[in-house]
Amino acid sequence: MLTSPSRFAAASLCVAIAGGCAQGEDGATRPSFAEPDASAPAPSGPGGAFGDSGTAPPDANIECAEETKQVYVLATDKALYRFDPQPLKFTRVGTLNCPATAGTFSMAVDRRGTAWVEYTDGNLFEVDTRTAKCKPTAFKAGQTGFETFGMGFASDAEGSSAETLFMAGAGLASLDTKTFAVTYRGSLALGRTELTGRGAELFAFSVSSGTVANLDKATAATIKSYRTTAIDPASAFAFAHWGGDFWIFTGTDNSIVTQYSPATDTSKVVVQNAGILIVGAGSSTCAPTTPPR
Repeated sequence: MLTSPSRFAAASLCVAIAGGCAQGEDGATRPSFAEPDASAPAPSGPGGAFGDSGTAPPDANIECAEETKQVYVLATDKALYRFDPQPLKFTRVGTLNCPATAGTFSMAVDRRGTAWVEYTDGNLFEVDTRTAKCKPTAFKAGQTGFETFGMGFASDAEGSSAETLFMAGAGLASLDTKTFAVTYRGSLALGRTELTGRGAELFAFSVSSGTVANLDKATAATIKSYRTTAIDPASAFAFAHWGGDFWIFTGTDNSIVTQYSPATDTSKVVVQNAGILIVGAGSSTCAPTTPPR
């Protein structure tokens, strides 16, 4: 999510017109990761690596295929990456071909490996996480005040294959992904947030305070909150759960990756410089909810 879409408009415009470039704080133009091969730059700092998408894609008709159990991230250059938290590796899937001139804003991933991607103009698209190919939806922005918003899926019940897409913007709402109707659930105390699910639980993250909150899905009330060190009110940010921990992406030029463990109440920067600026992240309800052994 972009805390201020206009702040990053120049980078998005550069991608749209020039075919992929990003501007650093020093004003120098650098190539974006345009090709899914070994030429993509590797992130600096602890951990972090880039790879190509050389493995067989998951079957789109099967829920919880192996690759739907990982984290997906979306960058300002409109490229989709798969992020494996264990080796801290980003694998470039491809560049989104959505028919939009606006920049990318937020993302969530469902159990079949479809990424739901919102742009800064409020348009919502379905993106195949195997190919990065895109198709428009019938969603109409502005329903119940939801123009732009964070997103995350949560299971309807623990162990259930049924899931709901939640939205955080003008409060908390749910989106019916068949009818695209928005149902308001309640007001949010955290302000602008991103969402992620952990099984049947729903969590929100506020970059202005570094707070992670477990939300009541019916009312938006905070059940329990945690405080992380990932605080950067001016940054682009994204948020996903995997393996019992929360993975938080923040930055204004290149993203920092922070791992927060609610079990130990500890935050750790695991990637100092991801080499890309991440504005969306999503993990499906198929992702593991406990640490890998």
